[in-house]
Amino acid sequence: MSSSSLRIHDWSRLDPAGRIALLRRPAQRDQDETMAGARAIVNRVRNGGDRALLDLTAEHDRVHLTELKVGEDEINAAATALSPNEKRAIEIAIGTVRAFHEAQVQQPIRVETAPGVVCERITVPLEAIGMYVPAGTAPLPSTALMIGVPAQIAGCERRVLCTPPRRDGKADPGVLYTARACGVT
Repeated sequence: MSSSSLRIHDWSRLDPAGRIALLRRPAQRDQDETMAGARAIVNRVRNGGDRALLDLTAEHDRVHLTELKVGEDEINAAATALSPNEKRAIEIAIGTVRAFHEAQVQQPIRVETAPGVVCERITVPLEAIGMYVPAGTAPLPSTALMIGVPAQIAGCERRVLCTPPRRDGKADPGVLYTARACGVT
C-alpha cells in the first residue's frame, strides 16, 4: 500500500466531473458470458487443483508463481512496507468495523414454552470460510477487514484469504497487513 498502490483523493477538492470519474466502475460484461467463464475456471480448478490455479494466475495475472501460499517472511515484510499512517488507518478501520459487528452478535435465547418444552436459539460459527480480496485495478485492504473482522468475531476457526498477486508475484502489503490484523493466519 505504498504511495504507488494507494491513491488518496480528497472528495471536497474534486469537481463534479472528478467525483463522477472516481465513482465509475469498469464496464460489466454480459452476465451469461461472465457465468460461462466462471464455470470454466471452476471446472479447471476442480480437475487440475493447485496446478490449474498456478496456470490461471499466469494466464490472467501474467505472473508465474511457484507457490500459492504467502510465506511468513512476506507477511512480516508487509508491516515494514507500510507507513505508520497507513497502519494506523487500517487499525482504526478495524476497530470501527469491530465495534459495529460486535454489537450485532446475537446472544443465545432459551425459553421454556411449556413445562418441559424448551426452545432455543443458538448461533454457531462456520468452521471455515474463504475470503477473496480483489486487487485488479487497485488493492482493496478494506475488503479484507470487512470480511475478516466479522469472521473473527463470529469465531470461525479457519479463515483463508485469497488475493491476486502484483506483477512482482507478491501480494499487496496493505492486504497482507490487514489480513494479519484481522487474525487471518
